[in-house]
Amino acid sequence: DCQAEGHAVEGGGDVWLWRGLRVRVGMHFGEARMEINPETLRADYFGPTINYAARVESKAQGGQVLLSQAVLSRLDEAFKADYIFAEAGSFTFKGIAQPQELHSVTLPALQTRVFPKESAELRCNRCKGLATCPRCDIEM
Repeated sequence: DCQAEGHAVEGGGDVWLWRGLRVRVGMHFGEARMEINPETLRADYFGPTINYAARVESKAQGGQVLLSQAVLSRLDEAFKADYIFAEAGSFTFKGIAQPQELHSVTLPALQTRVFPKESAELRCNRCKGLATCPRCDIEM
């Protein structure tokens, strides 16, 4: 599997679709508090929106971009026409009672990429061999 081994994948001609390290991205929309870090003089952002975005990101696989419903609902149709959107599934987040629907977004050239569905094994390294995972709080 080229994705797992980190090999380059070309999309025709000399166009590279991806190569090497792939980051995961989670996006959410809302208000955040910004403070300047006195040591670095750079902006730091805080608040529930930032925490939610981090939780969305934690559900993504390497090379995957996940969006919350709050982001998806604010995108105009002209923007959506240039990308491929798909339901990524319903996910549970620590501190949020109801499962949250997430959506993936990709470029048309990358639409053949497949990301595994979330499973207990993907969520936590401590789950194996336990009846209930103390970190994920799910039954095995």
